[in-house]
Amino acid sequence: MTYTLNLSRETDHFTLRFTDHDKECIDEVFEVLESSYNRITSVFKEKLEEKLIVEVYSEHKELLTALGFPNGPDWIRGGIGAGKILIASPLNPPPGSQFDNVVNTAVHEFVHKIIDKINADTPRWLNEGIASFEAKDNSENWIRKTVKHGIDTSEIPTFDDLDTGNDFQTFFNGNGYQFSYTMVEFIVSQFGYDNLIEFIKEPTDFAGVFGATKEQLQGQWVEYIKGNYSV
Repeated sequence: MTYTLNLSRETDHFTLRFTDHDKECIDEVFEVLESSYNRITSVFKEKLEEKLIVEVYSEHKELLTALGFPNGPDWIRGGIGAGKILIASPLNPPPGSQFDNVVNTAVHEFVHKIIDKINADTPRWLNEGIASFEAKDNSENWIRKTVKHGIDTSEIPTFDDLDTGNDFQTFFNGNGYQFSYTMVEFIVSQFGYDNLIEFIKEPTDFAGVFGATKEQLQGQWVEYIKGNYSV
């Protein structure tokens, strides 16, 4: 039997496709997306040119297949494929995730689409860090515990360590989502969104955007997390 997303629903900026399995949660998915749209497009000064398709997969194996990774890891909650957002079912979350994590993953992937409009060649740590920071799709406690452990054990990655290109598994294994979240949190809190946008446009121009070398900015970030994540 062929797996099909047999239902659809349109909002102002999104077209959602899903199965009967997800009828009960689809309102929450589109409400989270629509409520995030104005804030994100305003902050990053980019908008969608047409409605974005969002597909919700009740079966995780079907999600991985649609993403082009049929043998991909079970932790994946979503991604972008053929210009569409694809996410797991919030009612059938992948291991380690909860309902709200998956719902907010739709926002995470939407942020990726906006970042790609500014510069499709951003480092993975920056791209994932922004998406995670804006979507809040990961547990704050998970982030805090991981970062604190890194501080306590002196196992803190560098920007380059988390610039893994298309290798998302190495990024995940290196606690990339947790640390990149704090990297972007640091940039926004210390330099603001205008500088963040300039950095997306020119992600190698540390001196021009931040008035510091990559190594100096790295050191400033480490001091930031030591001051905010050590307890």
